[in-house]
Amino acid sequence: MSAEDAGRIGEQNAAYRKGLVLGLTMAEVGILIIFILLLLLAVQGLRRDQMLERYRGKVVLDDQRVQSLVDSEAALGEISKALGLSSTMPPDDFTKLVRVVTASANTEAGRSSLAEAKDLLAEMRSATREAETIAQRAKMSGASELSRQLSTQSYRIANQDGQLKRYEAQLERAGQGKGERPCWVRPDGRIDYLYEVVLTSRGIRMSEIPHDDRSAERALLPMPTVSSAEVLSPIEFLRRTQPLYDYSANANCRFFVVIYDGTAVHEKPLYKNLLQTVEGHFYKRLSDAAPPF
Repeated sequence: MSAEDAGRIGEQNAAYRKGLVLGLTMAEVGILIIFILLLLLAVQGLRRDQMLERYRGKVVLDDQRVQSLVDSEAALGEISKALGLSSTMPPDDFTKLVRVVTASANTEAGRSSLAEAKDLLAEMRSATREAETIAQRAKMSGASELSRQLSTQSYRIANQDGQLKRYEAQLERAGQGKGERPCWVRPDGRIDYLYEVVLTSRGIRMSEIPHDDRSAERALLPMPTVSSAEVLSPIEFLRRTQPLYDYSANANCRFFVVIYDGTAVHEKPLYKNLLQTVEGHFYKRLSDAAPPF
């Protein structure tokens, strides 16, 4: 072989080696890739057929329907538990039991029991809503409002205890005393008077009697603004004390005042008219002492 032919064969071998990948030609690699793809397609088709066979004849449910079925199953479980049944009870047996219960419910006694049960459930729902409303109001009003309500209840209980003792004393005296119960009463039955009132020739003067232990309770009252130096006409007296009177009327009680006579001897008709004005909004204790202001 000539040197020229040997060189050409070497060049051909080098070119041939450049077309190899892992010892395979490009054509062989292409065929191998196509074969692998066909296998993957075949596997995918097989999986698809298996899924179709698995879910053949089944209905796809949305999330809402699934949740409804879950809730129904939970309710059925509660019914089974209430009736003392096993959760694995056969459906046919459970259906028979439902029929028996339905037949019993159609009797007069059954309908009466169902009506009572419905009323009880309605009361329970109403109580639940009321409790939720109270809790919501308490949450909205805050701790200060709750504290105020507790304080009001505490004062009211203390007053009622004193009111009961006072009425017991009145019964022992064979009916002495009359009218509405006092609003401010000590646990021992003694009355706490709210104002000192002086009836004068020019009108009505009044001054609040301080009660240090009732300061918090006093703050809850619609107290009128008054001064012992100010003289009120009967109309103005009634106007200023109207809110306090309304408060006592709603509480089914009356506040008591101590009344002093500051009129002249010849002004007794005026005194009686002013006295009737004060009695319109307060109960009284007449004092024989000299007016304090």
